[in-house]
Amino acid sequence: MRQTSILIIAILFSQLCFGQSKIDSLKKILIKAEEKENAYNYFLLAKEVFYKNAYQLLSYSQKADSLAEKHQLDSIKVNALNFLSYASIQTGKLDDALAYNKKALEISELKQLKKENISSQFFKGFLLYATGQTDSSINVLNKAYHQATQINELKIQLQCLNTIAANYLTQSKYKEALSRFTIAYQIADSLKLYDKLTNLSLNIGTTFLYNEELDKAIVYFEKVITTSDTTNITLAYASALNNMGACYSRMAKHKKALEYFEKALPAYKKINNKLQVAQVYTNLGQAHFFLKNKELASEYLQSAINLNRLNQSQNQLIVNLLLIARLSISQKKFIQAKYHLDEALQLANELNINYNKTDLYKIYSHYYNQKKQYQKALEFKQKELNLKDSIFNVTRQQQISELQTKFETQKKRAENESLRKDITLKELQLDKQSQNNHFLILVSFIVIILIFILLNRARLKKKSHQIIQNQKSELEVLNKTKDKFFSIIAHDLRSPFNTLVGLSQLLNTSYDNLDDEEKKNFIKDINMASESAYGLLDNLLTWSRIQQGSIVVQKNEEDLSELIQTCILPLQATAKLKSISIEYSETTRPIVDIDIFSIRTVILNLINNAIKFTHIGGTIKLSTEDMGPKTVVSISDNGIGMKQEQIDQLFRIDQNMSTTGTNNETGTGLGLILCQEFIQLNNGEIWAESTEEFGSTFKFSLDTVRA
Repeated sequence: MRQTSILIIAILFSQLCFGQSKIDSLKKILIKAEEKENAYNYFLLAKEVFYKNAYQLLSYSQKADSLAEKHQLDSIKVNALNFLSYASIQTGKLDDALAYNKKALEISELKQLKKENISSQFFKGFLLYATGQTDSSINVLNKAYHQATQINELKIQLQCLNTIAANYLTQSKYKEALSRFTIAYQIADSLKLYDKLTNLSLNIGTTFLYNEELDKAIVYFEKVITTSDTTNITLAYASALNNMGACYSRMAKHKKALEYFEKALPAYKKINNKLQVAQVYTNLGQAHFFLKNKELASEYLQSAINLNRLNQSQNQLIVNLLLIARLSISQKKFIQAKYHLDEALQLANELNINYNKTDLYKIYSHYYNQKKQYQKALEFKQKELNLKDSIFNVTRQQQISELQTKFETQKKRAENESLRKDITLKELQLDKQSQNNHFLILVSFIVIILIFILLNRARLKKKSHQIIQNQKSELEVLNKTKDKFFSIIAHDLRSPFNTLVGLSQLLNTSYDNLDDEEKKNFIKDINMASESAYGLLDNLLTWSRIQQGSIVVQKNEEDLSELIQTCILPLQATAKLKSISIEYSETTRPIVDIDIFSIRTVILNLINNAIKFTHIGGTIKLSTEDMGPKTVVSISDNGIGMKQEQIDQLFRIDQNMSTTGTNNETGTGLGLILCQEFIQLNNGEIWAESTEEFGSTFKFSLDTVRA
């Protein structure tokens, strides 16, 4: 269970910082200035500490609010109230935050302060975001953004775009989030708000982190860390440290992750951000858990639980309870583990929080298994599997519905085109009637015209008929392809699920009659069937995203040799299981223009296929060849090879090419289709060469970058 907490930086108050600190000079001005002027001076001080210290922000904003109230300075009062709302969110006082923002909205509307009212609408949207109400937050922020556009308030537009993007990030809509962050970056650049560009670099990096593009995310986080002033800690700097740790945690580099979490903790403490201190405690606890430092893990997780109770962060509290329950089980502290699990289940049920229930049921099952209460363990394992199955079925049905909708749309487009041709023919008929009306005036001339029209009409009719026939043929091909495709999906899904149902039913009915070895074998078979079904679903979802255009290809100049070597490394263990050697002959270091994510997927898929169809003790060879404007990558094996009929059916979605490997390995049948789609997105081609019993070679071309 990897629940590493990541901070989404959702606020970019472009107008709130001056860049160079003016705190000392402002404090000197306070001593000399009149009381009425100090309302504005305290407001300026609040701006200076906005990212740095939530409690100082609270103090300065309260003083600005009090003086503005006394001297009837409505604009300053509204802004101070909004600052108080934000400071209350950061210190865990959500009820106070709501009250301050409500009052700011009322005053700005009553006094007809348009700019201040739009700003208050933004703070309302941010409050909704901070409390997890993402859809409501987006609606409020879109309204504020359009109002700010009407009065050309670029800084408020910047705030709104940034928080809208953060909401989309929470909803896992990475394309929409990146789009808003990019527009916000352009606005900040046009206003020369260089410190805000740092914050937006953090946000863009966080988007890549959520989309599992970890290498890209690390580049942006390093940029924030290296350009930050460590003597003047900001929220962006602390968050970059935390998110860098999250990247390494997802890479399972827990020692490296721990280094960054330990740096993030004092940074958050220095700016008094309790919400994020609690998250870093969680991250530190989880990192120490993976590193087997159980006492330290327990201390950090308990600190996170205490803070999240205080902050009323229920979602994060459930995550903490699950982690500490798992830790307690590993320490044989079963009473504590049961207490934490029961509290997590109660919170999840009361608040209708379902997204982490599979982890909850899984840990319950583990708990009862360790207690040797196998019947209870089996009950919770069944709950876990039922919930996963429910999620799987919903997702699968959505994807199939989307595919069906896409097909129907194409069919409708063809029908509309046919209708347009019919209308054209009717218009020609009307033209003919019009010509006939003039026949009595100029018979000879009209005869010539009529002959021309008839000939032209016949030609158009023949052409239209041919177009309709072609469209009909295309529709028939599409329909047959669709039917065959769904048939393949149904067939590939039925096999693992038959295995799952059969074996689980056998375990359920004959559990006590089986010895431990038989049970382990059944569980191993169930696991293999589950992985097979999941692999098919994962490939199907990836293919669907490609068809919908939701996978964005971002091409850069990359070292192909380095990429190939990084792909070989994680597959060496799998190859060793069959005593297969993987060799890469590097003659040059070609630089290619590619999207590294999609090409990495292609290389891993093709090497996996080679391992699957190579005999025990065989060899897999990788090489690159400079072909002028293209670089050709070859992946060869000395395995079972293919017939020409099999080669001809490769890369076709209406053909089921899933074949059992030399060690009875199974596949989903969609891997080569995804490889073809990704290679085409990278402006290349892919093909296969093979001789039966002598092995196969898969080749693909990529654009070469010349120095």
